[in-house]
Amino acid sequence: MMRIDETCDTLPKCVLKHGTLTPSRIAMRRKSLGIWQRITWGEVLSQVRHISAGLLAENLAGDPCIAMLGHNEPELFWAEFAIQATGKAAVCLYPDTSQTELDTLLRDCGAKVVFAEDQEQCDKLLDVADAIGLRKIIYWDDRGLGEYDDPRIMSLASLIQKGRKRLANAPDQIDKLIAQGRVDDLAVVIYTSGTTGEAKGVMGTHRYLLDCALRWGDVLEARADANYVSYISPAWATEQYLGLALGAALPMVVNFPEDPDTVQADTREIGAEFLFFSPRQWESIVSGTESRMRDAGWLARNIYRWGMSTLVADRASATSLPNRLQRWLAEQMVAQPMRDRLGFKYLRTAVNSGSALSPEVYDLFHALGVSLRNVYGFTEVGIVAATRGERRFGTVGKPLESTLGSTPLEIRIQDSEIQVRGGVILGGYYGKPQALPTRMTEDGWMRSGDAGYFEEDGYLVYLDRMDDLRQLSNGESFAPQFIETRIRLSPYLRDAVVFGDKTRDAVGALIDIDIDLVGKWAEERRISFSTHADLSQKPEVLSLVREELTRINATLPAHCRIAQFINLFKSFDADEGELTRSRKIRRTFVEQKYKSLIDAVYGDQDRVACAVEVKFQDGRSRTIEATVTVGRL
Repeated sequence: MMRIDETCDTLPKCVLKHGTLTPSRIAMRRKSLGIWQRITWGEVLSQVRHISAGLLAENLAGDPCIAMLGHNEPELFWAEFAIQATGKAAVCLYPDTSQTELDTLLRDCGAKVVFAEDQEQCDKLLDVADAIGLRKIIYWDDRGLGEYDDPRIMSLASLIQKGRKRLANAPDQIDKLIAQGRVDDLAVVIYTSGTTGEAKGVMGTHRYLLDCALRWGDVLEARADANYVSYISPAWATEQYLGLALGAALPMVVNFPEDPDTVQADTREIGAEFLFFSPRQWESIVSGTESRMRDAGWLARNIYRWGMSTLVADRASATSLPNRLQRWLAEQMVAQPMRDRLGFKYLRTAVNSGSALSPEVYDLFHALGVSLRNVYGFTEVGIVAATRGERRFGTVGKPLESTLGSTPLEIRIQDSEIQVRGGVILGGYYGKPQALPTRMTEDGWMRSGDAGYFEEDGYLVYLDRMDDLRQLSNGESFAPQFIETRIRLSPYLRDAVVFGDKTRDAVGALIDIDIDLVGKWAEERRISFSTHADLSQKPEVLSLVREELTRINATLPAHCRIAQFINLFKSFDADEGELTRSRKIRRTFVEQKYKSLIDAVYGDQDRVACAVEVKFQDGRSRTIEATVTVGRL
């Protein structure tokens, strides 16, 4: 079991230790203009000291929470460590958070000071500043902000300069504050995704962050100074555990890609040893690879097909010399080049978390030699179960051990629900003391809201959200997420919502086509189209989707095969509330919004007119009208 130095029981203490004892040790790398720039622990500590002192000099550290809004960059991490060094809690928000969401979340946590990345984030904050009483917006990218004269905004450089002047008179002030920090001090407020309801602020102490981080370290088999690529926003709890907590405690070298669009290329350059992707990202790699191979030449396509079928075959069966030779050739000709192209050449451990993956995805990655592991958890407790490299693709593994908890971590199944107790859990929901008791059972177990069961040998199987399980009129039950994961494996189908209930006798689906790949497919066949709505309803595209769903149905149990579908005329969008910021479907919201289409799926009409309102980040909205075709299989 992984452990940490007892003197480093808060994140700022970890930063202070590394910055003092090993100041020249590399802490971070940032890619800028194509060049990787090194940042040492001495430089990180210096920035944290000056930012903390600047907050004190400007009298900005009086509120319980200080918020941050921006993409993953060193400044965001320095700000969080500095906020915690002053004894306050950091609240990180997704960079694409809309004005309406900003207003709601900042009101909820009471933050009056916000660290913001650039002009876009400053503009969103200024639009809600008067309504919520923001006192200061501190930005670190000054492009486009030179002419702003609002007294509420200031540059991070100015704040650091003020902190430098303060420390000139009291150089050890921040170090003393850091030393006063305690393991059970509130460190972060992490907002839940709000998949099934209102987002709530999970209160996490340093003990909570470090305990969750150490569980992750055990699963990853992490080692000091390992290369880690940070690209998931710390607004998601997992990046708090990995990039921030484990990065500071172990420590790891945290690498920041130049741009969200260059993550895969930058990962390949840096030689990342650990990767954490959501199911949609793993599925995107599989579907993207399949799409490229469909477009490849005859020879390359057939070598790929032969190589993958050889590698997917059970390794235990490769006992004869010819079989071993085939596997060696497949490894040299297919697996090694693909690992290099995907940026997995130096990858030791890869992790999927957030929801289930289909066996086909695991087969592909394990065939390539990538140790893809499943983990299960939720924000309130962190990860509680994981696989450790064993080929138990349909499960999320066995329970983990808690290093800093006063009691062992335990999991049970009660009325089909996964429940947890022990270890280190949240300290409550910020500003909502009445909310936590509703998540607890009378005997002290935390409800997850997830359905699952244990296999005979103790492996935990996750099914779906309890609220999302469905039953048809014939009494057959199904988990929509189980079907949706297989749909997303198609390179042409970007997303889907699968539905059915006790009044229906079959499963239906709303399909969100991948506009880029389907558009390319249409262009190659000289099929003209103008908009997403136009393309989605082309007879040829409907036939393409029908073929893909027919192929997917062949992998599903008979009772949960898709019988009817509709191609949506727009993509699911987080700004419209259809997805969470971590791109999980808000199923109840989607089913209500598209109720007329769902009813049409089960109706007698082949075509139906509909209209939906779409919203934009700046608050504007408009109505899209379209006539859609009901596809039948």
